[in-house]
Amino acid sequence: MAGNTTPIHGKVTRTALGTAGSGTVIEHTDGYSISVSLDVADISRQGQDWKESLPGQAGWSGSFSGQLVAGNTQQKAILDNIIAAAPGTKLTGATALSFLLEDTGDYLSGDSYITGVSISPGIGDAVKFSVNFQGTGVLALTVA
Repeated sequence: MAGNTTPIHGKVTRTALGTAGSGTVIEHTDGYSISVSLDVADISRQGQDWKESLPGQAGWSGSFSGQLVAGNTQQKAILDNIIAAAPGTKLTGATALSFLLEDTGDYLSGDSYITGVSISPGIGDAVKFSVNFQGTGVLALTVA
């Protein structure tokens, strides 16, 4: 059977930058979150006891976070994407984000835009960062 056959532990999930399936893991991250949604239009008529719906477009977005290491090549590429003279470059192909579900080749991937970066230094703690992104187009699930 392809893919994992038991639950996945969060410690093996990672965020990578680069071509899906062969990108470079972004070091010092501590988790990601991805949300997928579907627009649904109400097409109910008067006199009905139950609502009817019509599916629309799907979309996805998310975030990832970690400890800031601005000298890390992948972290710097993410920061440069939005902290730039012309922010809003699509992360696609060799610059795409992918989200590893385990270390055997299962992952989520798709084109996206960085929509926000937050850096949080705290006395007595490592400097933290978080990145928000908006998917554009299909979010693909690859199961090896």
